[in-house]
Amino acid sequence: MMRIRRNEIVHFVSALLAVLLLLPAIPARAAEVQVNPTIRVGLYFGSNALPGANLLNQVGSGYRFGYFDGNLNFVQLGNTSHTAISVVKTQNVWYNSGQYTGASSGGAAVGCYHLLLPGTYADFYGAQMAASTYPGGFPAWVDGAYQVRVGAYLDSASAQAARDSLGLTDAQVAGTSGNGVSVVETGSSRILFQFDSTAGLFLAVRPGLDDGSKTETIFRNNVYYGSFQYRRNGGDITVVNVLPMEDYVQGVILSEMVASWPVEALKAQAVCARTYGYRKLLQHKHDAYGFDICNGVDCQAYRGIAGMTDNSRRAVDETYGEYIWYNGTLTEPVYFNSDGGGTESAVNVWTEDVPYLQGKIDPYEAAVASQIEKYNWTVTYTRQELTDLLNSKGYTNSGIVAVSTKTSPTGNVVSITFTDSSGKTFTRTKEACRTFLGLRSQRYTISGGSTSGEGTAYYVNKGDTLPTLNGAYTIDGSGGVSPIAGQVYAIDGSGAVAPVTGGTASAGTTSTGNVFTFTGSGWGHSVGMSQWGANAMAHSGYTYRDILQFYYTGIEVRQP
Repeated sequence: MMRIRRNEIVHFVSALLAVLLLLPAIPARAAEVQVNPTIRVGLYFGSNALPGANLLNQVGSGYRFGYFDGNLNFVQLGNTSHTAISVVKTQNVWYNSGQYTGASSGGAAVGCYHLLLPGTYADFYGAQMAASTYPGGFPAWVDGAYQVRVGAYLDSASAQAARDSLGLTDAQVAGTSGNGVSVVETGSSRILFQFDSTAGLFLAVRPGLDDGSKTETIFRNNVYYGSFQYRRNGGDITVVNVLPMEDYVQGVILSEMVASWPVEALKAQAVCARTYGYRKLLQHKHDAYGFDICNGVDCQAYRGIAGMTDNSRRAVDETYGEYIWYNGTLTEPVYFNSDGGGTESAVNVWTEDVPYLQGKIDPYEAAVASQIEKYNWTVTYTRQELTDLLNSKGYTNSGIVAVSTKTSPTGNVVSITFTDSSGKTFTRTKEACRTFLGLRSQRYTISGGSTSGEGTAYYVNKGDTLPTLNGAYTIDGSGGVSPIAGQVYAIDGSGAVAPVTGGTASAGTTSTGNVFTFTGSGWGHSVGMSQWGANAMAHSGYTYRDILQFYYTGIEVRQP
């Protein structure tokens, strides 16, 4: 999707949806779709997984520990009144510059060796009471049983020495499985609770000691509604935000648009975000990581709920539970920054011809073009740069001499062809028309820098044309064949001899020369809703339904 950041000048970051419409059809008819379901959003995962994750209460106080069952119901195991806690992996970590990391430093260390006392306890409070009688004691929940553990040592020898000095002769040195995590008081080595399950359960932390208030929690300098889940499989921790769909939509609005925009534009974004999020929930694309949708622009941007305004709240509240439907089925309403004057059909960008994602001329966006950063843009390549680019991508060529394009009915490039000096061609189509060259959109024209007009070609017997004489041959009077070299001359019907300089190519989309300039407008894949177009329509008095019904063909907007 397209993410919009807020600075003095609005800045946009584009996104690619490489596999968007390659997914199988999702049965998502109204009877199967819920209003305000719970959704799991991946915040840190994969190569960005964390050794430790800090939480700080902003609204509400304290935290509950537990796990989510198969229906995403929270099962409470314990709690703490601390306002600042961190969840760390059960490997050695150190507190440094405000975060727990796996790099040794001079900060507080949380070791992965503990002293396990004999026996189990009926509940968290019994284990907590028993643990409080030992320095560094803490309750642990391991595969369904409450235990008491003591200390957090960096190695087994230190744990054994502590056992002897504390006189805990009946304790054994213990660690956890590769799934274990510890809850610590932020900035310290003090463990408040430890969780370890080999049965596929993962620690969940629910801010607040009860559900009496709507909590807001600071995590990594952002503010979030909802709960957090911490998943681990031997390495760092995957952090997941678990929350109601409506709260998630609020966060998407604030990340994908600007909260000061007209409320009708924000409403259109809210309905798109809700529908798109539900589609991802049904697709199970991120099941391996344990969440439904990621928080990056390759899903849709989500950075929590900081910066809410009355308009952003209204956008969610006044579209509560509404989705976009086509023929009674939930759509996948993609969107982007700006179209430059015309959107594009999905079939011309990705692979599938989607009936509600049809290109159309956009008469609205131009009204706000002056507000859009880099709305009009140019990119220049030399002949050598294009030659090198194609060679680097496996398209071996003898030197690019011409570039030609084909456009869709709405004016976007849907095919680009490169021709080398031997007459060999290399064609890219659909979204590759922009990504191959690193362009901002598929809406552009090409001009050659060292020639004028629409390109150069050579006429053969007043019939066909050649884009270049490289690789061309002549036949002499005795039938000998030889390549054309040096200056070429032609004899016209009156016998006059003149040097060949080339004529105007019959195709008006070809550019030649030593420099090729790509001049375009807009930003993004141009399929679905233009966010700046929504802004322009809202300023012109259109409602969010008008906006959605313009950009998505034949749809309806309603609750299930």
